[in-house]
Amino acid sequence: MGLDYVRAQTGKPWRKRWNGGLDRLKAPTLLDLTMSEAARTVTAELNAGSRVRTGDTLIVQSAPDGLTVSDGLRAIGRVSSPSPELTTAIRDGGGYAEGVLQRVGLFGDTVEISLR
Repeated sequence: MGLDYVRAQTGKPWRKRWNGGLDRLKAPTLLDLTMSEAARTVTAELNAGSRVRTGDTLIVQSAPDGLTVSDGLRAIGRVSSPSPELTTAIRDGGGYAEGVLQRVGLFGDTVEISLR
């Protein structure tokens, strides 16, 4: 009893029965997620001693060596290697973008910012 029993009882080989299984798994389902707008999220490194909370509104501005993250007039962090698309979008928007802090890293040294 085992593989021989399974083959004898099923009638078709197992591989042929799952011939269209991958296509059925790729088909949209009830929980199919489609996003209408591209979400821009960036990870920033915080300066030592910076205190932030989830939901804070921050300013992300272009700098010669990447992007600078500010809380009002106080610089609290930086993005050292942003994507070229993000850098271009911020520069085309006047050099500034508003962001909302989504998550603080486990050790408090990084944050994820969602840009508007």
